[in-house]
Amino acid sequence: MNLVEKLVSMKPFVCPNCGKELALADVNVAQDVALCRACNYAGSFLAASAVPRLTDEELARPPKRVTLKREFGDALTVTCRPTRGALWFLIPFVAFWSGGSMAGIYVVPLAKGTFSWQDGLFGIPFLAGTVVLLGIVFYLMFGRTEVTLSKGRIRVFTGVFGRGRTREMECGPGTAVVIEKSNYRSNNVPQPEIVVTSGTNRMAFGAMTIGNDAMPYVAALLRRAAGGG
Repeated sequence: MNLVEKLVSMKPFVCPNCGKELALADVNVAQDVALCRACNYAGSFLAASAVPRLTDEELARPPKRVTLKREFGDALTVTCRPTRGALWFLIPFVAFWSGGSMAGIYVVPLAKGTFSWQDGLFGIPFLAGTVVLLGIVFYLMFGRTEVTLSKGRIRVFTGVFGRGRTREMECGPGTAVVIEKSNYRSNNVPQPEIVVTSGTNRMAFGAMTIGNDAMPYVAALLRRAAGGG
């Protein structure tokens, strides 16, 4: 039995955001739409149902590389650090591929005084690739994603040593948290992301920066903290 069949067989339907019972007329599983008149949630039924409902004990035991911290003013911050398994491949690859190409195209010719602008132009793709790879290595070693909830606002920071991208949005009653497929792909597979909606406000994050093992926990924590149960 697939997920759609399981949901169709559920009696009664419950809101994927607040857990209240839904009228049959307010659920369309085929079109993946649900309307909750209790919390004003209106959106995906299947994607929102993918967010687990965690107990207090489960919330107190975050997965690896995820930490919780209470901040001043009763703010809550969850910090996610990337897994570092890829470094075993990336560091040797960058050292040999980037090191060899940069030495052959730039370092050695410059040291010998034989460097030409044609060689420099030829090496631009290798230089750009080296910068990107070094950025990925640096992020995997020192980067983090921080999600902070405070006074009806959600703040998401992704970066290294306080430098990076920060986004904020207001949240309140009816705030919905779902896990959906993003436009980012790894091995041609769409990666999941957390999508938070409140009224006309929408924010998506976490694809490629929050591990798939940690994403359900973070989404469940956000929904709980935002009042979704």
